[in-house]
Amino acid sequence: MARRSKPAKSEKRRRKQQPRERNQTTDVIVDTAARFTCSSQVTDDFAEQCSSALETLDCDLAFNRVAHEMWRERPGHGQQIAEALAAFLTERERYAQALTQLQQRFTALRDLGPQHEHLEPVEKYRELIRARVFPDHPPLA
Repeated sequence: MARRSKPAKSEKRRRKQQPRERNQTTDVIVDTAARFTCSSQVTDDFAEQCSSALETLDCDLAFNRVAHEMWRERPGHGQQIAEALAAFLTERERYAQALTQLQQRFTALRDLGPQHEHLEPVEKYRELIRARVFPDHPPLA
């Protein structure tokens, strides 16, 4: 009778990780559906996303400005680099303005208060999130 070989440690680890990863993804789907189906939570979440993106963008803008300052006086190819940096800076500044306006809009919508509502049934929206964001994840039970 042939002996069965033991699975390698990496294979054992992979087998153990798969259910854990599937459970983590399920948790993300359930949590996201809960947040996105509540009017105050979805507006709060996206206002926070705007705020977080603005913080990162402020740092990016500072580095973009200094790179542009370093290259703007260079002739030839350096001038082309400076022009590209300036165009990128302009777009980032435009994006910062848009994020600021959207953050204010989401905050105002959240603060309306009495118009709080929930989308039902939540299971329908869990499945939508699973299908759109995690299409390889099995359907939720």
